[in-house]
Amino acid sequence: MAAHSEAPSTFGSRLRDDVIHAREYTLFTLLLGSPFLPRALRRVIGILGGAHLGSSPGPLYALTGDPRNLTVGRGVYFNRNVTIEAVAPVRIGAHSAIGMQVLVMTSHHEIGADGTWSDEATGRPVDIGERVWIGGRAVVLPGTVIEDDVVVAAGAVVRGRLTARGVYAGVPARRIRELGPSSARPSRDATAAVALAVAVAASATEASPSAGGAVRRGGRRDRGRGRAVRRGAPDERGRAGPVVGIRSAAGRSGGVTLSPGG
Repeated sequence: MAAHSEAPSTFGSRLRDDVIHAREYTLFTLLLGSPFLPRALRRVIGILGGAHLGSSPGPLYALTGDPRNLTVGRGVYFNRNVTIEAVAPVRIGAHSAIGMQVLVMTSHHEIGADGTWSDEATGRPVDIGERVWIGGRAVVLPGTVIEDDVVVAAGAVVRGRLTARGVYAGVPARRIRELGPSSARPSRDATAAVALAVAVAASATEASPSAGGAVRRGGRRDRGRGRAVRRGAPDERGRAGPVVGIRSAAGRSGGVTLSPGG
C-alpha cells in the first residue's frame, strides 16, 4: 500500500513547517505542560493560544494541531503525559478524568479504492461526554463519541460510539459492564476509587475475554492467596493511588485497570 504522490516539497516549505512545529511545541508542550508552572498559568497560556479551557492541563501535557479546536469543561482532571491532537474539534465534558499517557487522535488518512492512502490528513472530531473516566494509556481514535458516565479501562483502543453508563475494555473497546445512574460528579476520594476498582475486578471475570488486555499485571504479590496487587501513582497532593490491578490465583485476569492514574 503506497501513498498518493504529491508535489515535492521545497526548502522554503520545509522550513516553514519546522518553524510552525517549533512554535507549537514550545507553547503547547514545553509551557502548557510544564510541571514548573502553576496550573492557573498553564490554563492562561492555553486560553491565550485559543483553547477553550474550563480546567487546567496536567503536567507534561502535549497539545498538537489547532488549540482553537480544544474545548475542556470544568472540573476535568488530567494526569501526566496526556496528548491531544486537535486537528479537528475535541470536546471533553465536565468532571471527566483522563489517565496518564492517554492519546486522543483526530487526524485520518483516506484510503482510496486502489489501496493507496493520501498523505493529506483530514480531521474527524472527538467528543467525550461528562463524568467520563479514561484509564491510563488508552487510545481514542478519530471520530469517536463517548457518551456521559462511561469508564474506559486502561490500554483500551476506543473507536465509534460508546453509549452511556457502561464500562468498556479491550482492543477494540467493547462494553463489558453496565453502570448505575450517574451522580452529579465523581468522588475524588481515594477510598471511593478503590471500591470502584475492586467491584469491577470481582465481576469482570464473567464479562468478556477482551477485558484481559486492559489488566495491569505485576506488582506486590500476596503469596498466600496468589493475587498480584498494584497501586496507582500518588496524585499531585502526595496521596497514595488506588488499587489498579488484581490477578486471580488461577492466573487469569481478574479485573480491569480503571484508575485515571493508570
